[in-house]
Amino acid sequence: MTWYNDPTHPFAGIAEKLKRADQNVINLQTEIDVFIQGGEYPVIPNPNAKDWQKAVLYHKNKPIPLRFAVLVGETIHHLRSCLDHIVWHFSDDESRKRPGSIEFPVFSLKPANQNEISRYASRVKGINNASVLSLIEEMQPYNSSNTANNALLILHEMDRFDKHRELVIVDSGLMLTFPRDQVELMRKADLYTQGELPESEHLLIAHALQSYTATPSISFREFGKFRPYSVIKGMAELWMAIMQVADTFAEKI
Repeated sequence: MTWYNDPTHPFAGIAEKLKRADQNVINLQTEIDVFIQGGEYPVIPNPNAKDWQKAVLYHKNKPIPLRFAVLVGETIHHLRSCLDHIVWHFSDDESRKRPGSIEFPVFSLKPANQNEISRYASRVKGINNASVLSLIEEMQPYNSSNTANNALLILHEMDRFDKHRELVIVDSGLMLTFPRDQVELMRKADLYTQGELPESEHLLIAHALQSYTATPSISFREFGKFRPYSVIKGMAELWMAIMQVADTFAEKI
């Protein structure tokens, strides 16, 4: 991955975008920590404590700075543009004169009719390298075993949502840490923190939660099929995914 720290490499611009995105995530983590520590219940009471439900409702309803969504949006734009920069690099000079037509295609479904095929082809028509075209196709979300949670698709949809509709939605809440084999407990705990678990199960879940960790967090309302999902964890995963994509294409230069 020598290209990442080589200012003369054709991907130097991509590297700088990735570095800036990384800085944004680090800065956002710092601001989130300050925000949480400066409010009520920076440490969540034990589920059996009398203030547990009060703390849960406090974090569930706590207004968060609009700035958080803006920082997330900036990071998403940097990461998405890294993909477009890859296509630009491998495109011919004629296509580069029409920058609006250069875009890394991200399709959730394999193009099945002429319109869809043409739409896909228009994004990469300036690329003459067959191995690069093949690699772009291999990376399409529709080739993933879990399309909905494919990092490229999540990034693409978040970028599209942020640009054309409104800021990416982030919420205040709690993040619960469980062993991987406790799926049902996780589901009930989520209902409990939202105040939607039947009272008949409160004592059972409260007892079980004593051995697990609950911490205040800022989360995406949606992240693929995950609802909710830690903003910092999600951004770190998207960053790593784009880093790996860029690294793979750097080998084609």
